[in-house]
Amino acid sequence: MTKVRAAKQEDKKEFYRLWKACFGDSDAFCDWFFENRFSPEDSVVLEAEGEIPSCMQAFPYTILIRGKEIPGAMLCGVSTHPNHRKKGYMGKIFSYEMNYLRERGYLAAVHTPAVLPSYFSFGHFPVADAAYLKCNVIPSLKKDAHIDIIKENRWKDLYPLYCCFAEKYSGIVKRTEADFLRKAADYAADGGKTIAYIDDETIKAYAFYYQTAEEMICVEVVAEDGYWEKLMECLFSQGRGLKFSAKLPPDIEISYPFATLEKLQKGVMGMCNAAALLKKLHLSIPYGFKLKDPVIAEHNTIFDFKGEQYTGEPVFEISAGHLLQVLVGYHSLQELRNEMIIYDEAKFNEINHCLPKQNCYIIDEY
Repeated sequence: MTKVRAAKQEDKKEFYRLWKACFGDSDAFCDWFFENRFSPEDSVVLEAEGEIPSCMQAFPYTILIRGKEIPGAMLCGVSTHPNHRKKGYMGKIFSYEMNYLRERGYLAAVHTPAVLPSYFSFGHFPVADAAYLKCNVIPSLKKDAHIDIIKENRWKDLYPLYCCFAEKYSGIVKRTEADFLRKAADYAADGGKTIAYIDDETIKAYAFYYQTAEEMICVEVVAEDGYWEKLMECLFSQGRGLKFSAKLPPDIEISYPFATLEKLQKGVMGMCNAAALLKKLHLSIPYGFKLKDPVIAEHNTIFDFKGEQYTGEPVFEISAGHLLQVLVGYHSLQELRNEMIIYDEAKFNEINHCLPKQNCYIIDEY
């Protein structure tokens, strides 16, 4: 007998146990995470035979979609104990969580799973790419005088640059200053360091990175236009002789003879409340469409683009997951035409023109 329910504060030990069993992170990181990021009021557990073999967490964030601030949640820690896998537990907790987040007022849920297709059946499709710059050995480069190592007391000085950067992308988390400082502490809890490029006494670029005796991994890299190469060269000089990788926005054009740049899908999103999301986006499109969703029952109806029930004939029929890809701006309607049924080609083309693609990026991993 299984039961899915909302998490409680007293479930924290079980969440911690499952996280360690499934992800293998350090004690230092897990201790910090469950003290500072555990949000039981937005998370769910599955009980079976007196224990909790499966759970998932959600953390509240504002998400920017086409420049509009959307109440959302970031999913993380979706885990089932190795001894209890292939029992359908993930499907149960995932469907429960999405409906639960809807009840709590969230409109969309974003996450960056290791295996993206695992979530396609729930209508969570890719909404962002990331570019990965990698090299096996960083060559010896001259150290730039503009480089500076940023300590905790200066983390807040990085925040204005992050805000300007985040505004350029759809689908990204819009962190508050408290969110930003918490994320910086998150990196530091597992040995992360911070480097900045400073020009004319102003921080023009920064990176959060991890460095060992063998490699340097940059997990968050932000720069003003014109400073990406300068920051990367600072990172190279800091990690010369090491294996290197950096996660960058997908629209950044950068190249080095000793490195490769590969763009990959990184980040999926699911819709919790289509009607409320459409209202928030303020789209001026006078037509309706038929929506399908295997997870949120309320989505299975005909809407207009203001989020209201539509009584006319729908222009097309589309799944909630694919519609969200269009609303975020990752795909155009035209790119997804094979994933839907089109009833009126002329109006479909008109709607497609009203929903241009956007630069999409999700900088947060969890």
